[in-house]
Amino acid sequence: MTHSIIATSITLLLAFSQITHGFQNPSTKSPRHQQNHRQRHITTRHTPLLLHSTTVNTTDTVVTSPITGSETNIKYPTSRGSTVDSRLIVDYNTKNANDASSSDDGSSPLMALRLSHILFASTELAAQTLEKLTKSEWNFEEMAKVVSNCAETREEGGSVGWVNLSEDFDDDDDDDTSSSVLDADTVKNPNEHLNLILPPAAREKILSTPTKPGDILMVESFRGVHLVQIVDVMVDVRRLSYVKARKKKKKKEAMIIQNEMEIASKGARKDVHGQGTKLAGVLGGALVEGDDIESIRDKLDLTYKIETMGCQMNSADSERIEGQLASLGIRPLLENEMKDVEVVSDNDGLMQETKVIKSTKKKPDVIVLNTCSIRDHAEQKVYSYLGPHAKRKRDGEDVTIIVAGCVAQQEGQSLLRRVPEIDLVMGPQYANRIADLLEDVANGNQVVATEASHIMEDSTKPRRQSATCAWVNVIYGCNERCTYCIVPTTRGVEQSRPVESIVDEVKELISQGFKEVTLLGQNIDAYGRDMKPKRKFSDLLRVVGETPGLERLRFVTSHPRYMSLGVVDAVAETSAACEYFHVPFQSGSNAILKAMGRGHSRERFLSIVDRIRQRLPDAAITADVIVGFPGETEQDFLDTLDIMEQVKFDAVNTAAYSPRPNTPAATWENQLTEEVKQDRLRRINDLCDLHAEERRARMMDRVVEVLVEERNVKKPTQVMGRTTHGYIVYFDGDIEELRGELVNVKITTCQRYYLAGKIAEEGEEVTKILPEV
Repeated sequence: MTHSIIATSITLLLAFSQITHGFQNPSTKSPRHQQNHRQRHITTRHTPLLLHSTTVNTTDTVVTSPITGSETNIKYPTSRGSTVDSRLIVDYNTKNANDASSSDDGSSPLMALRLSHILFASTELAAQTLEKLTKSEWNFEEMAKVVSNCAETREEGGSVGWVNLSEDFDDDDDDDTSSSVLDADTVKNPNEHLNLILPPAAREKILSTPTKPGDILMVESFRGVHLVQIVDVMVDVRRLSYVKARKKKKKKEAMIIQNEMEIASKGARKDVHGQGTKLAGVLGGALVEGDDIESIRDKLDLTYKIETMGCQMNSADSERIEGQLASLGIRPLLENEMKDVEVVSDNDGLMQETKVIKSTKKKPDVIVLNTCSIRDHAEQKVYSYLGPHAKRKRDGEDVTIIVAGCVAQQEGQSLLRRVPEIDLVMGPQYANRIADLLEDVANGNQVVATEASHIMEDSTKPRRQSATCAWVNVIYGCNERCTYCIVPTTRGVEQSRPVESIVDEVKELISQGFKEVTLLGQNIDAYGRDMKPKRKFSDLLRVVGETPGLERLRFVTSHPRYMSLGVVDAVAETSAACEYFHVPFQSGSNAILKAMGRGHSRERFLSIVDRIRQRLPDAAITADVIVGFPGETEQDFLDTLDIMEQVKFDAVNTAAYSPRPNTPAATWENQLTEEVKQDRLRRINDLCDLHAEERRARMMDRVVEVLVEERNVKKPTQVMGRTTHGYIVYFDGDIEELRGELVNVKITTCQRYYLAGKIAEEGEEVTKILPEV
């Protein structure tokens, strides 16, 4: 709906409201009289403790994993039927007893909420608007600009700004409009400047209601009726983390060297912990105003290297981590980057030192390993990767080691015990707050940040790995309890981002020249069900897809249990949406699906496929599947192959079942042998390859639209791009001219997992496969 239509519709509603209410307050009684009739709060003093329930406390739960033999770090509920409301699970009132540095003042790490509001004269008009906002038919910011009665915030789209949670609400002072004179012992109200915008009565209601970003509340004050949106939260993540001071080693007695040659053989193990590190210098420079910041950073020239394992969510998290590091002046280490070092030579044993400058390969100052725990041996891979970097630190090199992602969340403090050289362990929820956590690291501490927390909006821009295609997170976490899956315990419960925040990020990407956006979610069809009021993913698809300048829109990952037919319709009816669906079915056997706790049947999955084929007959469908699940019979496996034959997927990510920590299936006794699992994996992969080749063969001689992304690394005279189906296409062209361009390509070669062709002649149109009428 265009802004003009919105404005016209609302103008009519406002006209009706003016006639009915005369733009009067909901009550003609005095503000003090109104407040006397409001529902009273039980407590006499509001504190941040009211914001989140403490009935669910998962902090510091440690379990020994039968899979890895090590202690695992559980911060989220793991059993089916347990609470999945982030408002209840995120407990900012629990203090880590092992953290000697944490404060005892009783204050909460949750510091503030960022709010926007729309002010109405009547409850009826506010309710009508809330319904439209819930369906994403109207945008909160645009609505505020058009209809809000608040002149102070109307031009800013209703932005109220940050509301400090340390505010006290004195029951003896019932006057919303009062501004009492402060005596010497009175602490000034940190939100007093908002009294004429969002009065205390409204703030008290908001701050005493458990909320999360994306929620919209309807509250009243002497000014009228407010629709208040929770836009973001401000959390002191350093107070949520476990901080361990490194022990400074005692100085050894000086060695008496009889012969200078003994220096090489009796060199003591070095230790830079507690000394002035480069990281401390960079963070210290960030506090200096003026040109000194750049001069300090240029002098230090810190570099980082990040290794990313696992899924697209991890890739997106790594981009956010890199954005944070870049904001500190730490740059990525270039491939094959060299540096000159001064080497002392003994001049062939003549006891005369000679200084020689040699060029050597530069090593990163900051190592980030963003881990994945979804597959077997994930923990062992982490320890193996860390080995060489830990040795660097033991040898006295100034290197900062960071372990992030799902293994970090899973293992927690046990990682520090296994690899004492690690400086920072942080879960995925802290990817965009690594700069804050590094402050404690720079002070000579080891830090573990794995407590449950609300996801905050990015304070810095992610460092995108592509100039054409970008990831955009729309929902974090997963509320499912599949019996094989570790994701709910490592990525936490579902937390949807506000629609407006998502749209703003997409608009920013388009302004930077990006052409394609992929919406990310572990269970993307669940988007909005954790909000109050609830939202629908299909509505979000339509809103984002209508963003001016967006050429292509994708999304992953769908869940058959929640994927509505409305999502298929939204893709079919949104021009920017690609005809591509990734819907993991995991097994073709209803018995195995039940054992997995998937919550759907094979029939349900096939009905989704039927809907896709009906609305978008040429669409690509990909999936994930697990073979060798505990108790899987040969017939169960054949049922999976049967679904493969019926659907003929464009690609399938296959895996043999592997037990994961903190999952029920890992402890079952009906495990299959590795021989059976590998045999079934081979057979299903053969079928996947056959179908992939068959699906791409249909593209021969067709003209397809390709979004050019990069150069073909194996053949530099060619470029690489993708069709709307997600197929990789190679063709001759200059990447500097074609990067980010949409090019019509006629397909001349069809291989199993790629296509090749040539730029279409003028007049050759893109081949369209339309649904049957």
